[in-house]
Amino acid sequence: MLAVVMLVALRLTIGWHFLYEGVWKIEHADKFSATALMATAKGPAAPLFLAMIPDLDGRQRLDLKQAEGADGRKVVTSDAYVNAWAALKQKVVDTYQVSDEQAAQAEKLFGLYKESLESYLADNREDIEAYFGSLERLEARKAAGTNGAAHEKKRIWDAEQKLRTEVKGWLSDLDGMGEEYRMALWDLLDDDQKALGPIRAPLSEADALPVELPWVKTRTQLFDGLITYGLTAIGACLILGFCTRLAALGGAAFLVSVLLVQPPWPTIYPPAPEVVGHALVVDKNFVEMIAMIVLATTAVGRWGGLDYFVYHWLGRPILSCFCPRNSGGEEQESGNAV
Repeated sequence: MLAVVMLVALRLTIGWHFLYEGVWKIEHADKFSATALMATAKGPAAPLFLAMIPDLDGRQRLDLKQAEGADGRKVVTSDAYVNAWAALKQKVVDTYQVSDEQAAQAEKLFGLYKESLESYLADNREDIEAYFGSLERLEARKAAGTNGAAHEKKRIWDAEQKLRTEVKGWLSDLDGMGEEYRMALWDLLDDDQKALGPIRAPLSEADALPVELPWVKTRTQLFDGLITYGLTAIGACLILGFCTRLAALGGAAFLVSVLLVQPPWPTIYPPAPEVVGHALVVDKNFVEMIAMIVLATTAVGRWGGLDYFVYHWLGRPILSCFCPRNSGGEEQESGNAV
């Protein structure tokens, strides 16, 4: 009995941990981004998680091209932004059925922000080209392999972080310009049009989904939503004891991904900061993962949980259809005896 009580307590404790993490991310959506965690990935699985981040190195958004401006002069532009901003303008025109005057104002806004984009890229063109040159040299250096020395690992990591910090500044400015453009289009609408709700659309082609989804418009929103509501669902199911085995396995899988992002291995650089403690292969995430797997191997959801009713009202009738001997074993045995 004591073992049962403690296993239920473990289920509730881990469930509360996951539930609160999910609820906090819902309430502080402006402060949470899954890309921030994935951007710190290290170790053998790092390339997989880094590839999930939309245009981490700016290859699409900062793919500078020569184009002809409104006055016929040559300008520097980025198709990733121009195409996305043009699509947003057209979507506003079509969705809100704007007047001719509003459509003209939207076109004027698009032209102004397009010029601002071109001016910004022209001012930073030399630095951006130098950045891509440094990035290519760093990637060639990594592809050639290292001698495994701690000093060499540190040099490569520091160079990589320096380049990411540099490109993040330009991308933040341009993405902020795109958000400002979105709000400027919103301000053109009247109250009746605004009652339809704001339009969610990617502000660069780099963040667009290959297939448009009803509630999610960008890759960033997709990753954030999967983690936020996945943690919330896992926590709620563990607390309620509903689909407990599935929830425990889902939680364990999430913790595996966390361990792959930040593996507590002694040969991985950089090591975890001392403020989080010291670990060798086994850290707190690993311990919680094992605890989740233990819960998945037990019937803890039926001990003080909704799985008791799910099992008796739904599980057993279904099992009896596929395994009739289990439900009518006694009658069959008595018949054989006769």
